[in-house]
Amino acid sequence: MRVSNAIGEIDFSGQTAIVTGGASGIGRQISDTFAALGSNVAIADIEEGPAEEAAAELEDDHDVEAIAVETDVSSYDAVTEMVETVDDAFGRIDSLVNNAGIGESKPFVDTEPEGWEKIVGVCLYGTMNCTHAVLPHMTEQDEGGAIVNFASDSFKGNDPGLSVYGAAKAGNVSFTRTVAHEVGGDGVRVNCLSPGTTKTPATAEWIEEYEEKILESYALDRIGEPEDHADAVAFLCSDAADWVTGEVLSVNGGYIRG
Repeated sequence: MRVSNAIGEIDFSGQTAIVTGGASGIGRQISDTFAALGSNVAIADIEEGPAEEAAAELEDDHDVEAIAVETDVSSYDAVTEMVETVDDAFGRIDSLVNNAGIGESKPFVDTEPEGWEKIVGVCLYGTMNCTHAVLPHMTEQDEGGAIVNFASDSFKGNDPGLSVYGAAKAGNVSFTRTVAHEVGGDGVRVNCLSPGTTKTPATAEWIEEYEEKILESYALDRIGEPEDHADAVAFLCSDAADWVTGEVLSVNGGYIRG
């Protein structure tokens, strides 16, 4: 996988990162970027097989330690067990990337409470669960730590069909800003990344069908790549962003839809 030259000076050697949903798509690229920059990586993913394959590839490609931890982020018990596994394996947790997410596109009137619970459970409660489980470890470390949560430009409420998903992502924005104020004094920075439309296995078919129409909303006239977000996450977790917390970084190619 590609690592941008723009972040070539960042060094995570000796550190440990947890990436939720790290076995595929944007999360897979984030995992690879952390490993390429020297970090040990824990891939927390509900798909155990792909997570184990990804961890093995990171070790082969980047000479770091990587583990896969089967995790349902919507379950607080599963998350606390995952965090203890990572701490036992590496002895520290420097970065947490709350990337795991799911969604569906349909008018709100056609959705059902069961679907709301699933989306909010992963996209919002997953972020809260992982952050709550990791913070005691980070606040006890001399170096603190960095957390990056994931929003989406849908949090702005301008994507019909994504009402529940957008609401969960809006919750992540508020959560990020509040927790950042609470833990800044302990040396923990908390920021939020807000991606625009990105090419992943999950979006490939939709993008192929609607790419020309989608591009009308993007000033830079291209669809996002996972590397665009991995670079931004690496920056937010690095010393280069040492005075950045409580912020929402839109990585969206100049999304201009009203």
